[in-house]
Amino acid sequence: MSPAALTHPQRRTVWAWYLGAMAVLTVAYVFGPWVKGNAALINFIGFTSPVAIGIGMWINKPRARLAWLLLLFGQALYFAGDFYTYSYPQLLGGQVGFPSAGDAVYLSVYPVLVAGLLLLLRRRNPFPDRAAGIDALILTLGFSLLSFTFLISPNVHASGLSFLAKAVSAAYPFGDVLVLAVVIRLAVDAGKRAPAFYLLASSIVALLVTDCAYNYALLKNAYHHQLVFDVGWIAYLVLWGTAALHPSMRTLEEPALDSRTRLTRSRLVLLAIACLIAPGIRFADNLHNVDHMIVLGCSAILFLLVVARMAGLVRQEERATDREFALRRAGAKLVAASAGQERITAAVIAAAHEVVGADATVRVVLSTPDDPLALTASSASEPPWPVPADVGSQMIEAMSGEELVTVAPVPAAVRSALRLDDAEAAVLLRLSARTELRGVLVVATTDELSRDTQSSLGSVAAQVSLALDAASLADDLHRRKSEARFRSLVAHSSDLITVLDADGVVTYQSPSVERILGYRPSEIEGAKFDRLLAAPDRPRLAQVLEHDGLRSRDAHSMECTIKHADGRWLQLEVRHTHLLHDETVRGIVLNSRDVSERRAFEDQLAHQAFHDPVTGLANRALFVDRVQQSLHRAKRDGELIGVMFIDLDDFKTVNDSLGHPAGDAVLVEVAGRLDRTVRPSDTVARFGGDEFAILLVGLADSDEAALVAERVLAVLEAPMAIERKQVYARASVGICLSDGAAAEFDAEAMVRNADVAMYMAKRDSKGRYRLFEPAMHERAVERLELRGELQHALELGQFEVYYQPVVRLGRNENYGVEALLRWNHPDRGVISPAQFIPLAEETGLIVPIGGWVIHEACREGALLQRRFPTDGPLTMSVNLSVKQLQSASIVDDVRSALTMSRLDPESLVLEVTETVMLADADVAAQRLDDLKALGVRIAMDDFGTGYSSLGYLSRLPVDILKMDRSFLAPDGEGANGLAAAIIAIGERLGLEVVAEGIEYEDQIETLQDLGCELGQGFLFAKPMPHRALLRYLGKTLAREEVASEHAA
Repeated sequence: MSPAALTHPQRRTVWAWYLGAMAVLTVAYVFGPWVKGNAALINFIGFTSPVAIGIGMWINKPRARLAWLLLLFGQALYFAGDFYTYSYPQLLGGQVGFPSAGDAVYLSVYPVLVAGLLLLLRRRNPFPDRAAGIDALILTLGFSLLSFTFLISPNVHASGLSFLAKAVSAAYPFGDVLVLAVVIRLAVDAGKRAPAFYLLASSIVALLVTDCAYNYALLKNAYHHQLVFDVGWIAYLVLWGTAALHPSMRTLEEPALDSRTRLTRSRLVLLAIACLIAPGIRFADNLHNVDHMIVLGCSAILFLLVVARMAGLVRQEERATDREFALRRAGAKLVAASAGQERITAAVIAAAHEVVGADATVRVVLSTPDDPLALTASSASEPPWPVPADVGSQMIEAMSGEELVTVAPVPAAVRSALRLDDAEAAVLLRLSARTELRGVLVVATTDELSRDTQSSLGSVAAQVSLALDAASLADDLHRRKSEARFRSLVAHSSDLITVLDADGVVTYQSPSVERILGYRPSEIEGAKFDRLLAAPDRPRLAQVLEHDGLRSRDAHSMECTIKHADGRWLQLEVRHTHLLHDETVRGIVLNSRDVSERRAFEDQLAHQAFHDPVTGLANRALFVDRVQQSLHRAKRDGELIGVMFIDLDDFKTVNDSLGHPAGDAVLVEVAGRLDRTVRPSDTVARFGGDEFAILLVGLADSDEAALVAERVLAVLEAPMAIERKQVYARASVGICLSDGAAAEFDAEAMVRNADVAMYMAKRDSKGRYRLFEPAMHERAVERLELRGELQHALELGQFEVYYQPVVRLGRNENYGVEALLRWNHPDRGVISPAQFIPLAEETGLIVPIGGWVIHEACREGALLQRRFPTDGPLTMSVNLSVKQLQSASIVDDVRSALTMSRLDPESLVLEVTETVMLADADVAAQRLDDLKALGVRIAMDDFGTGYSSLGYLSRLPVDILKMDRSFLAPDGEGANGLAAAIIAIGERLGLEVVAEGIEYEDQIETLQDLGCELGQGFLFAKPMPHRALLRYLGKTLAREEVASEHAA
């Protein structure tokens, strides 16, 4: 398994698995019948050590990477030496000499390990520690003396060895001494003692012990390849790898929080042993010389006595330092808790524990600020509790002016009141503030405290007294600042603060009265407050002064009118609080605020909420409310009321052409005319946009409502002078009358019905009025349903294109066809365009529907030209609505349809009505120019019925004029003259003219006499679907061929 595949719990326990596996292999190496003493096995165990270090670095990611890389390199060198030493006999069949290449590799391990350990040591001890360095040097010199005496010196003086052999023999113990020196320095520093530290130290101890035993066995000729030495070296390798794998290996490089070096008992013993090694060796060499033994023994005893004395001084200094640190921490806690008695109490307890330790019982007994004789005790784990007065008196008497008193044994009453449990002795320390006794600090222990500890507690008590002084001063300063702040707030408050006595006489008036009411405080104080009030508000003030229900500290509000010094009357909101029984006030406090502007603003908002901001008329909410009230009266009295819904015709044209300010001026003028037309009892409202409504009350019958509608239409038809231009505001009106016998009266329903009637009037012909009929509602609902169904008709494939032929009148030949849209509704059958095209215009669906028609017509046109080739290709005419032409995508839609169908652009005729110039003439002209650039032809449909002019024809790229059917009506007066004029215009401008709506043979003769060559109508063919069109064209083409043959 790779390290990357290890989960987090596995990474934390991999060291244990490694250690267990190596232990099993070591047992097999020592006792296994097949692998006992096997060189390959011990080499494998040695190889795992650098591998484990590398894995440990990858898992634990130490910051001291260089140190661990050096240690890994050192272990790799050790493995290389083992591999050479153990494998040489098996691989080369000889014995390893001495010295050999393996010895060189082994000796190179020491400097590398020492360098890595020194880097770790530097990170653990970023600051120099002279004491720890001296201790390490003492121990190193002591133990190195043993190495020199028993290993180095004998190897140097051994006979029969070459200089190189002696140097190598002495280098091993010397390298061990170097490693020992670094390890001792690591052991005596103040760094963390994590498991990885002990594993690393054990590894190095195993190496040193095994090396020393091995060298000594060589000197004594006692080495016979005993496996116990291999076990020691294996322990060195495995424990080092385990230390690297352990999660705590990162702590080896972390310094301790407390970097002070302490002279512990174990360290003192080790230092004494190290110092006695040299005399001990001398003592062993002179066992037979009594005089030398006595001198050496006395020297050792004197040395131990001096060490003991110095140790006492060092311990005393350490305790003083600890007390200094404890007092410093205690002072910091007291400074941080300088505000609030509870915080000071907690800081005092923590400070006392810093000095005497956590085992002591600490109690703080303090008097309350309001009552010096009421005492409460506090502890670290319990909330404060009261102390009996007799116990408090007993403690105060025990102090008797002393700063510190030791009580032993503790009286039972004190022990019980302060919950001291089994304390045998206690120290009482005086806590004072401003020389006054504020409390007692009680520290109870099982044994009496030392003088030094008591002195430290005295210092803590002094600091506590200073903290109490500071807290008292801070409270006084805060109180004075608060008083000054509130005085300033009252003096500069925007509110009036007035204090009345029980008779309503002003006893205090804030200076703000001069700024708000114009009076000086002296003019108000001493006089009755009600003289400033308006007469209707004075009884309310008297009720405030006399009402027993207000005899509480709760504040109550009222609004009243107060006279300003300049004679104005202001609206003030007054909050009154009854504080007659409060010794610091003794009056009724009035907090008054000027709300005159707020009240005026609220009235303005109320007006705006129910009135139109442009015209000042009632808005829909107020209108509906008045209709509902009138309906209730009508139900009660049996009178007839009416709701008139008015919509201005073509008002959008005014906004678009003259701008919105002019449109607003038109609305204001219309509002004035409507208001002057009706009676004062009627209500005129504006609903928004160009929609108005009138409520007619007390009608005699429906004829009276119709007369009002006629007057409305008449006054609106009169021209308006807006921005030096004449504007005509026609309107459509719908009327709904209440039924006096109706069981239900609903204002919203009447408004809705009047709206429906208005829509019917607008649909029939603008500038008219209609009375609501129940059938109108059904048609409105049907129209709403059609509007919803129209949303999905295109995607459901319910639309179909019909085609009506356009013929040449003189020769009775087909000129082209016009595409006409039909809606095949699944329930309503075929729906006429007159029903759904306006809905499509309103909803904006005309753009995607029109785009679909253009693609279908182009595809059909290309098909017809291929199926029925003629001298002049058949044309395909498609109608464009106003919104289609205004759409930015119309040019791309036409281009795409032509490209996909491959229809010749000259064969496509796009028909527009004259109304396109009313919406936005500039946009319409630009769109038509862009379409003309594609190669298509443009036709002006229904020419002569709208707002067209010769100026428009000169601006627009028109190719064809389509004359409306009304000019061919047999009973139309002057129709032939108008038709002749249109045809003449076409001839003059070089435009083709198509006559629409031909139904009779004599119309053809008339048109031919006038010079019109193209026409369409029911006389030739009605609009038909695709298949019927194919049959029709096939028959007409056959007739044309027969006619041409007869002519030939």
